[in-house]
Amino acid sequence: MLKKIFGAKKTNLMTNEEVEKEMKVEDGQKLGVSEEMLLFGGFQELNEYYFFEGLFVSTKRFKSKVGATIIFSGKQGTYSLPSAIQEFDCDYAKPLQRHVAQISFDVTKAQIKKIQAGHYETVEFKVKKHSFLMTKA
Repeated sequence: MLKKIFGAKKTNLMTNEEVEKEMKVEDGQKLGVSEEMLLFGGFQELNEYYFFEGLFVSTKRFKSKVGATIIFSGKQGTYSLPSAIQEFDCDYAKPLQRHVAQISFDVTKAQIKKIQAGHYETVEFKVKKHSFLMTKA
């Protein structure tokens, strides 16, 4: 009934390629892609403690108070990274027509080498009831 009064809202979402053209990622590289999500990531070290800094650009909104997990899977095995922060939320980026969140994950030096070498085929981001499966970019 409300659609009749206000009219149906037609939204033409930007494609992943259009989103990437609008973004300016200074640090990191594109690691995963799916219809629902883009993942950009880079690494940082603080006193011999390593972090994977993930930038998640999603068509769906997500948040958590209990953390998240990112899983890299490939022929050489599977490795899981727990989030370094437990509570996070994503923000809507109107120009990109996507929800964006930057999340830190604990990572080992060996895992960094595997990710940088591209020793994975898929990346799965798990947060609460959501699971986003991406292929290697």
